[in-house]
Amino acid sequence: MSGHARMDLPRSAPDLAGSSPADLNQRQAQILEAVRANGAAAVSELAAQFSVTTQTIRRDLKVLGDRGLLVKGFGGAFAAPGVARYTYSERHNTEVEIKRQLIEALRPFLFNGATIFVGLGTTFHTLHTVLAEFPGVLVASPNLEVIYNCALHTDATVYAYGGYVRNKDTSILTISGAARQQFKFDIALIGASAIDRDGAVLEFDPLEVELTREILTQSRQVILLAHEGKFEKKAPHLVTEMSKVDVLITNGTPHEHFDQADALAGVTLVQI
Repeated sequence: MSGHARMDLPRSAPDLAGSSPADLNQRQAQILEAVRANGAAAVSELAAQFSVTTQTIRRDLKVLGDRGLLVKGFGGAFAAPGVARYTYSERHNTEVEIKRQLIEALRPFLFNGATIFVGLGTTFHTLHTVLAEFPGVLVASPNLEVIYNCALHTDATVYAYGGYVRNKDTSILTISGAARQQFKFDIALIGASAIDRDGAVLEFDPLEVELTREILTQSRQVILLAHEGKFEKKAPHLVTEMSKVDVLITNGTPHEHFDQADALAGVTLVQI
C-alpha cells in the first residue's frame, strides 16, 4: 500500500442487519474484495484501478465502512478487525504437513515447567502432540483450538485470554487489561500473516496485533513459526521486526526473501 493511511478512532459497532456484499454495487464489491485480499488498499490505487475519481472511491469506502465491512482510514481502508482474512477451514487445510513439521521442530526449545504463550493461527493446532511430553507446562492463549487440545490431551495448566470470538474462526480477540500483565513468559510462540522484505512481521487484524505486541514485552524468548508462503506477502499492521525475534522456524530458504543480507543476524534459524 503506497503512502500512509491513518486508522480512524474506533466507533461503536454498526448495525449489520441487512448488510452483506450482496447489497453492494459491482465496484463496491470489487473494492471490498481488493481490501480483504491485501489487508489494505490506498484511495489513489483504487481510483486508478477502477478509473474513477478519488472522491468516488471515498464515497464507496464510506458505504463499506458504515456497514462494518471494512475500516475506513485517512487515505485508504483496512480489512475490518475481527474478521478473519481467510476462513478457518481454508487456513486449517493449508500446508498441513509443513505446519506439523514446524511444530515438531519446537521440541529442543521446550522444557518442563515452562510458561508459554501461544498465538493465533492454525499452525499451532497440533502443539498439544509435542507439549504432552513436557510436564508442568502452563499455556496461555487466545487460540480456542490450542486451548481445547491442550486441556484435553496434556496435563498443562491452560489459561484462556477472554474477549470476542472472531466470527467463523477459533480465535479470541482480547481487550487490553491488567490481567495479561500477570505473566512472564519463558517462550512466546507467534505466527504471522506476512513477512515483508524489510523484516517486518505483519498481521491483518489490529486487535490481534495489540495482544501480540504486549506479549512480546513479557517474554524471555520469542519464537516465530512461518511457512515459506508467508514471505513477501502484504498485510497492513506491524507486529514486530525480525531483529526482535529470537528463533525463526520455517521451511525453504528465508534469506532469499529479505533485502538486507543480515536481516536474520542474531536470529536462530531452524529450517525443516
